[in-house]
Amino acid sequence: MKNFYVIEGEHTNPNLIETILKNTEKKHGPFEEQEANQIAKGLIQKNIDDFYHRAWVVGSDNLAK
Repeated sequence: MKNFYVIEGEHTNPNLIETILKNTEKKHGPFEEQEANQIAKGLIQKNIDDFYHRAWVVGSDNLAK
């Protein structure tokens, strides 16, 4: 079931998804879980030199309203 999303963007604290800067946030999906994990991994590798950029896999039930 395609109910996973990849959220990427710049963060003030790259260890906390809640600190994402809303003007940099991009949401990709929906995907199957395995596909979402692959896309997130690719985005992380693409932006490896940017410490404040992160990509997260979240389920549709965990998306912020």
